[in-house]
Amino acid sequence: MFRKTKWWNLDDIKKPFGLKILVRRNSDFFFVFTIILSILDNMRIVCISDTHSLQHNMLHEIPKGDVLIHAGDISNRGGERDVTQFIYWFQNIQGFDTKIFISGNHDHCFEQVNKPHHKRDYDWLRNLMVPENLAQSDVYYLEDEFMIIERPEFSRPIKIYGTPWQPWFYDRAFNLPRLGEELEKKWLMIPEDTDVLITHTPPNGVLDLVNNWRQPNESVGCELLRFHVERINPSLNVFGHIHEGYGVKKINNTLFVNAAICNSGYNPINKPIVIDLEEYNGQIVATYVEE
Repeated sequence: MFRKTKWWNLDDIKKPFGLKILVRRNSDFFFVFTIILSILDNMRIVCISDTHSLQHNMLHEIPKGDVLIHAGDISNRGGERDVTQFIYWFQNIQGFDTKIFISGNHDHCFEQVNKPHHKRDYDWLRNLMVPENLAQSDVYYLEDEFMIIERPEFSRPIKIYGTPWQPWFYDRAFNLPRLGEELEKKWLMIPEDTDVLITHTPPNGVLDLVNNWRQPNESVGCELLRFHVERINPSLNVFGHIHEGYGVKKINNTLFVNAAICNSGYNPINKPIVIDLEEYNGQIVATYVEE
């Protein structure tokens, strides 16, 4: 497991053994190696969103972690070329045990593929998105569904739920009427024991401020989602959609992350956001890690 040398590179140390610090002390007679062992009791989550087919032009590299989350808008219009290139790129990202993505309002093909009159138009997407094939690269797509991650650091499984819907936003993919019954039904599908919630839209009033000539200084996140997030109280809510809202905010027990990589000018200049998920006295806590 370790290289046969007096010094060990921390990059060579594999979890879950958790060799965290190595100190070498020198005396007049012999060398003493002091190893400080610490159980690595966190799950590192790297968050990105809104790459809009510009994943190869990202200004910042994606740091390594345990779980990589992409919160939608993988493309500009959901075309075959753009989506295929994203999937291949995502599959080939190294350094993660699990990679998860959802759709966004620009990813039209993921909504159209479910409509009967488009049944044959998206055979390429069905072939591309075979779950068994994606899982071979540790990739998982979530659309109104959850997955479970079991790790020895936690006393129980971690539940992650992903959903692409948003209030109406220029009549794009996965848009539903704001404050409408259809949208309410989507949020009611979120399990009450969700630990990590991945949405494309922000909750209303949380990292969702738009300021342009069409919507001057307006919060455009979802009011209904805000209500249900406060009710469910997940440890982490990752989203994107509103590029101007990029950042991190803690409200009560939930850490909110707007992980949009593109800025308002669609330049992919924002850094991936790193979060540590840890358990304290039975409670799952999300903490922002400045890289």
